[in-house]
Amino acid sequence: MLLSCKPAEPKPEVALPKVEPDTVVVSWSVISRSAGRRSTHVVLEASRELVTTTRSPDGTMMTVSRTVSEEAYAKLIEKLRALDCCSLPSTAKDRAYPGEAKPQLEINFGDSRCEIEQWDREWREGRAQACGFAFARLHGSGFVPDPPVDEPAP
Repeated sequence: MLLSCKPAEPKPEVALPKVEPDTVVVSWSVISRSAGRRSTHVVLEASRELVTTTRSPDGTMMTVSRTVSEEAYAKLIEKLRALDCCSLPSTAKDRAYPGEAKPQLEINFGDSRCEIEQWDREWREGRAQACGFAFARLHGSGFVPDPPVDEPAP
């Protein structure tokens, strides 16, 4: 007995970046200003190579690379475009706490390119948080480091 069949609806095609394979498409940098916090730099190239470099509080450097699946890559690009992350403003505020880091998100989709720097606390709110977490889910190396000891809890 055949109840019903309907063809699968085609998924809308994601506009992937039109850049050379060795071009950095998305990067996330957190350079710690406190001795007890780690620094992280994550780079995703158009070839889908993801390179994560971490500096621990004791100065030890570690770099790990892997290839991201086509599906995960397309989902990230689609999410960052949908959130319109390039329209986020960079901060104009002065540092409020001596140990606060100023993470930077860089995006290069070929047709749009941006660099956004905001203080830790600014990345924890609204669309900025959604943009940062979209990339953090892919690379798995963290989003914004814990608040420094001299900053009150949010």
